[in-house]
Amino acid sequence: MKWPHLCLVLTAACQSGDAKDSPANTTVIQLPKAQVTDGYRADITTLCDVIRLSGADQKPAGERGPMTAVFLGTQIKTPEAHEFIRAIKQLPAEAYAVALDHEAKRVGLAKCELANEWRAAAAGAGK
Repeated sequence: MKWPHLCLVLTAACQSGDAKDSPANTTVIQLPKAQVTDGYRADITTLCDVIRLSGADQKPAGERGPMTAVFLGTQIKTPEAHEFIRAIKQLPAEAYAVALDHEAKRVGLAKCELANEWRAAAAGAGK
């Protein structure tokens, strides 16, 4: 299936402290932009709330990944949501958070807790 793509522009300089306006520090990432259906909205909601829904919030942050991955594997129903997850899973933490926030807003969610978790991970890695 082909969908229009969402493009995120990421500036590596924001993380490295280099010149912020340098075109060499900009990367364009194309993400699938699925039609917003009730099923897709439900899947993005599940993705955003996965830490709580899976029970991973009872584990230390560094141990949550496998638990959330198994949970998502059984709960995500639409092929479009699977495609979105595949597209963002290799992104650095801050870019992952930006992509999640954008998609959450696009489907009508006020916030995405998983994006906040990834943002906190990115901030912790930078210390």
